[in-house]
Amino acid sequence: MIKIALSMRVTDAVGYHEPRDSVSQDWIRTLDAWGMLPVLIPNHPATAEKLFDIHQPDCLILSGGEDIGSNAERDETEIRLLTLAIERQRPVFGVCRGMQLINRHFGGRLGTVEGHVATPHDINVARDWQPFYGERTHVNSYHNICVPADGLGTGLLGQATDDAGNIEGLAHAELPIRAVMWHPERTGAAGGDRKLLESIL
Repeated sequence: MIKIALSMRVTDAVGYHEPRDSVSQDWIRTLDAWGMLPVLIPNHPATAEKLFDIHQPDCLILSGGEDIGSNAERDETEIRLLTLAIERQRPVFGVCRGMQLINRHFGGRLGTVEGHVATPHDINVARDWQPFYGERTHVNSYHNICVPADGLGTGLLGQATDDAGNIEGLAHAELPIRAVMWHPERTGAAGGDRKLLESIL
């Protein structure tokens, strides 16, 4: 079975302050339906690296959640995981925040966007991704941070854009790295997400 190292967000327990690593059950159900086994990675860099080496995942998924900069330990953990995956030649799939982190890792720039939080919209798809999504498709959307058209990092190619030209999907020109701004695990995801992920495994 395909093993997926899945990063987690940081949440607080209800009623008192106790930061916890958590993951949406939607991710578990989605990966199970795709025939994949999630390996949940906590936001502790040293432990994350040990788990990555022990489990030898087939792919790393950098999940969505808090904005970059809101939790230093999560930022450090995911940067470490991304670096490990590249060093060990493992595929990487970024989702929302995960795509933003990938872009930043390669020297890209982030911006802000309005009207994209809980607001589905259409995207335009570049030729390389049209076998997965067609020329234009409808996606869910839960972000107010974007990758501007002129903000792509070194080696990254824009593969999907919103109507304002902001990057909604990207790929590395040489490495098995793909990322999207929508959420494959949530209702309203684009239909080709599984095939896109499988294309780099």
